[in-house]
Amino acid sequence: MNRARKWTGFLILSMSCGIIFQVAYIRFVFLGPTAEALHLSTQDYGNIISVFGIVAIVMYFAGGWFADKFSPKVLVTLGLAGTGVLDLYIAQAPGYTGTLVAHALMAVMGTGLYWPALLKAIGMLGDASEQGRLFGFLEGARGVTSTLVGFVGTALVATAVTQAAGVTWLIRLYGILAFVLAALVWFFVESDKEKLAALDSSTVTLKQLWRAARNKYTWLIGLTVMMMYCFYTTLGYFSPLLEHRYGIAAGLIGVIGVVRTYVFQFAAGPAGGVVVDKVTRSTPRFLRWMFVGCAVAAALFLVLPRSTAFGWVAVALMFLLCLFVFASRGVYFATVGEVEIPANERGGVLGLVSGIAFLPDAFLPSLAAWWIGDPSASPAVPERGGGYTTMFVFLLAAALLGLLFTTLTIRIRRRELAARAAASAPATTEPAPAL
Repeated sequence: MNRARKWTGFLILSMSCGIIFQVAYIRFVFLGPTAEALHLSTQDYGNIISVFGIVAIVMYFAGGWFADKFSPKVLVTLGLAGTGVLDLYIAQAPGYTGTLVAHALMAVMGTGLYWPALLKAIGMLGDASEQGRLFGFLEGARGVTSTLVGFVGTALVATAVTQAAGVTWLIRLYGILAFVLAALVWFFVESDKEKLAALDSSTVTLKQLWRAARNKYTWLIGLTVMMMYCFYTTLGYFSPLLEHRYGIAAGLIGVIGVVRTYVFQFAAGPAGGVVVDKVTRSTPRFLRWMFVGCAVAAALFLVLPRSTAFGWVAVALMFLLCLFVFASRGVYFATVGEVEIPANERGGVLGLVSGIAFLPDAFLPSLAAWWIGDPSASPAVPERGGGYTTMFVFLLAAALLGLLFTTLTIRIRRRELAARAAASAPATTEPAPAL
């Protein structure tokens, strides 16, 4: 494979990564308008997103089997094309059942077929010395693509007759782009059978999962990531908070959503990695500080008056929270390597950690929708389930639990290293008896 062909394929795959999940996670930028465009209540839409999360978690385990049995190029193409069909179908607002089934199938296409095959396709583009660089550039290129397309989408929604109509056209645009990228992958991405054969298996076996379940670090890392992922999952619900409680103009909500979701993705993630390498020299120690910041932000949101006078204070506080969340997202799986989990156990550990970590996707969208109810309702109307107050109390509790789990990880690891050092130290020479 020549250099031009290699980097062309890499660019296409990276761009596809920034497109395929857009409709599934469109709530991060356009929560209310999307529910309106699909003729759903916020609660119904939250329930559908939770079903997507449940299927996606199952696919994290099953997807490796597909990646081992079929060509990554075929699976990536099929995942993109299938997602394109589902995007165009969802744009027709097929009702609750139709949208629910489409989102479940979208999880199969995205996390079952596409994602594990993408990782193998990227892995084939370079040798062992290039893997870190390739996957680092993948995340950056993905973030840039998501940001550019997000700003185009924001302009499309802003210039439409209504935001809901704009979101409908945006979903169609994502569907068309998925088809275009599927064609580009098919014609320009090459498969190298020798490099593919050299890659590790993606299938996570029951034996690996059982061994991972008996490792204390699996639970500590999984629960740590889960607590931070609670913040990530609820970021989309900040949009109605800013618009309907802090008076931020509807036209700015989309721009703020793009910055919150995509700009921080490719800016804060690498920054977090640099801080871990150069400053804390420990991922759990870095995450502990991030949880402290998240706890402070959640507590400040609890006491900040929900008034238009504090609108831009709320925006600044949300961006600060995003800095902590996305800086953490860039490094939290690095703990697996730091605590020296054996290479032959890492597949099972990462699989089970992912299953634990992403559990909030299975329940939190539905729960958050119940908390906030109708986001456009008057502030004088009592909020169902405690509203945003309950949400921030929940997030504060998640941050404190994350602080506990990272502290436990640090202390257990410190004791292990101390015991190892003591065991390897030379025996102390007995003092000679006094004459």
